[in-house]
Amino acid sequence: MPADAPITWIGSPPDDEDARMVWQTVTREGVATYAALVDRVGERLFRRDLDSLGAVADIGFFQPFYLAHARALVAALDGTRLRIGGGVTS
Repeated sequence: MPADAPITWIGSPPDDEDARMVWQTVTREGVATYAALVDRVGERLFRRDLDSLGAVADIGFFQPFYLAHARALVAALDGTRLRIGGGVTS
């Protein structure tokens, strides 16, 4: 996926907590490219767990796993609630 591929939310707000994080990042924060979305969602997932688990989670070793989870989450939403690439349709 090209880093600068545009992203558009095309579905309703999701009930799932992780998917809702993607929705909020796109619709409320205005993140508009694939790479920025993955980076921001990965960071939000990491921070959420850091808040829950404390300092034990604050190890840089784990951060790439959050980016991988964010990429998988975005890929799972592509075509159903999220459009990657293409542009906006009405």
